[in-house]
Amino acid sequence: MAQIHNISRQTLIYYDKIGLFRPAITDEVNGYRYYSTLQIPLLREICFLRSIGMPLDDIRKHNEYSSATSTIELLESQRDKLKKQVTTLQNQLRQIDKRVNVYRTATDYHDEDYRPAIEHFPDRWVIYHEWDEDDMTRHGYHFSLMRAWNEAERYGILPSRRWGTLIFKEELEEGHPLHKCGACCLVDEDEIEGEPPGLQLLKEADYVCMPKYGMSFDVEPLNKLVSWVQENDYEIVGNIYDECLLDTIFYDDDHDLDFGEIQIPIKKK
Repeated sequence: MAQIHNISRQTLIYYDKIGLFRPAITDEVNGYRYYSTLQIPLLREICFLRSIGMPLDDIRKHNEYSSATSTIELLESQRDKLKKQVTTLQNQLRQIDKRVNVYRTATDYHDEDYRPAIEHFPDRWVIYHEWDEDDMTRHGYHFSLMRAWNEAERYGILPSRRWGTLIFKEELEEGHPLHKCGACCLVDEDEIEGEPPGLQLLKEADYVCMPKYGMSFDVEPLNKLVSWVQENDYEIVGNIYDECLLDTIFYDDDHDLDFGEIQIPIKKK
């Protein structure tokens, strides 16, 4: 019985132990298990259900009240579970591809070769905490980020692993872009209830994006991208997001600065 179903003897013994598939006869003297050929269809079905990832407990419950209708319901339920798993795996693959691309970009990037690219982003929400202007340092930045994370979690919002700096358009136009700026983390819109402190919207728009090495308090890359916007007859239409793609702990080379991407929402004048 084990051989014709390509399973082990131990598997059959376990199925017997949990009441999933019992032998037709068990010899009371020597404990030998004997199976009938009439049991083959049932074990074949069990093996099929296992092959599609069905939990043993679900199979056992199904066998107790099996019918064509219950079998269809069982298979449809498993199909829905597998679809969700496939979606999760596809998302994980996309995240891997993005991270690989980030590493490659960080490895090959040179400031003198920067090439701004325009990308469309949907509405994105962030929880923001203002940076202490008296502590414009890496330490101050991460302290501000932790405050934003804690604020999100206090309101039951799970912050994503995507984070950066929020720079306000009005302050940039006033000539002091770091005024009121702060660390922020992206949050899922579906998790937002009420109006948590520090909640800010990055509005849907075309964003000109530029990779860079540097901390957010170094405004030279920002000024460079703002100049590109002006020279190419665009105008800034919202707040700026400076996303940290790789912290210095993630790569081993000569750089002691974070690798990130400045994103400025724009439109043609």
